[in-house]
Amino acid sequence: MLKSVYCFGLLSLISITNFAQNRSIKFEPSSFKEIKEKALKENKLIFIDAFTTWCGPCKQMAKNIFTNDTVADYYNKNFVNAKIDMEKGEGIELAKQYDVRCYPNLLFVDGNGNLVHRIAGSMSVKEFVALAEVTKIPEKCFSNFTKNYEANKMNSDFLSSYIEARENTCIESENLINDYFSLQQRKDLITKKNWAMIKSYVNSVESKEFDYVITNKDQFEKAFDSREVNDKIEQVYAHSLMSLVKESPFDESKYKNLKEKMSSLGLPNTKFILFETDLALAEKNADWTSYAQLAIDNVEMFYLEDANILNAISWNFYEKVENKNALSKAEEWAMRACEIESSYANLDTYASVLYKLGKKQQATDIANKAINTAKKDKLMASDYQGTIDLLKKIKELK
Repeated sequence: MLKSVYCFGLLSLISITNFAQNRSIKFEPSSFKEIKEKALKENKLIFIDAFTTWCGPCKQMAKNIFTNDTVADYYNKNFVNAKIDMEKGEGIELAKQYDVRCYPNLLFVDGNGNLVHRIAGSMSVKEFVALAEVTKIPEKCFSNFTKNYEANKMNSDFLSSYIEARENTCIESENLINDYFSLQQRKDLITKKNWAMIKSYVNSVESKEFDYVITNKDQFEKAFDSREVNDKIEQVYAHSLMSLVKESPFDESKYKNLKEKMSSLGLPNTKFILFETDLALAEKNADWTSYAQLAIDNVEMFYLEDANILNAISWNFYEKVENKNALSKAEEWAMRACEIESSYANLDTYASVLYKLGKKQQATDIANKAINTAKKDKLMASDYQGTIDLLKKIKELK
């Protein structure tokens, strides 16, 4: 009997899984002005899916979350829903108005266009419904922070919550972070809460808080996990070094001094971090001789399990490096990337490197495999036209 009940329950669950998801959020096709008018008339908030066409998580939300019955029923009942591309039409001005900096940005505004609540990023069905329910609790909404900031800017608990809320929607919080730490005594930085704030928001070697961590590293390692402390220090150095690489004009003396300071600390991942930043600098300067030597000296130490990076470096060798011995290393890396993931992009790079090395038959075979993989993955012909053109060049090899 128990077995029969179980089977019935399982069949019912399968039936529900297969057939229950029929509804989706109904997004208004109207202008934003008309959407606001409808919200005022119905006394509802507006939910805005602020998206772009190139945003992967936006597509995931649209496909898997907005089409869930629970989500659809909740949002259709409680909100006037708008789906707006932030890079087209009136979306361009709305992105400025609501300071949209990353996607998906999920906004809740009233009928007058005033922001009530917001967050960024993809989420599960449960999280997305919970997000909507927050809009019913004014003190938990994003607008509560902006409304009460002046009265609470000397309250470190308020500031930490406000910083988290802003970071969760990709809005810059540097001034608030500085304000928060200005309220802390140096000796109080070695507390669980302040260490969490340091880990989340301190990213410059020039900050007083980071200097305090370095000066009192032993104490931090006693209070917290030593690996965690080292990871944070490495992260700050990596961020600061990469920021210097991106600066124009480039300050070579400052970059060199920062590398020396990091090296003096004996951190476990120093060699890897310095390699990555030096490689980025060589690429920025189009110094392909240095780029090639750095890659040859380090790729097999750090990247042999990372198909994406192997593919990217191999492609740079194909486009920029002429030395045959160096290109032979790129051949090995491109082949390794294909072993990890035999994708169209990896195969195309492998075929390109083989072509540049003059290996006609191998290049032909891999190029054809790349094209077949693209077709199997249902890519558009324009997506693999480059490989078709490559095949023509391979045929011309002597």
